Amino acid sequence: MTTEYSSLNDTLEEELRRMLVDKNNECNSLRETVKILKDSVAEEQLQKYKLLVENADLKKKLRNIK
Repeated sequence: MTTEYSSLNDTLEEELRRMLVDKNNECNSLRETVKILKDSVAEEQLQKYKLLVENADLKKKLRNIK
């Protein structure tokens, strides 16, 4: 009986180990995706800011021309 129990226990431990590895890989993948998204949002915000500044400068120049 101990061999069956031991074998069953080893099988369950191995299954749990595989599940942990899968979840760890999934977690790492999600972390990388979050990092990419954060970088993308930061870049987009920077570009928007630059465009707003450029727009304001152009409006100022137009006012001075008139």
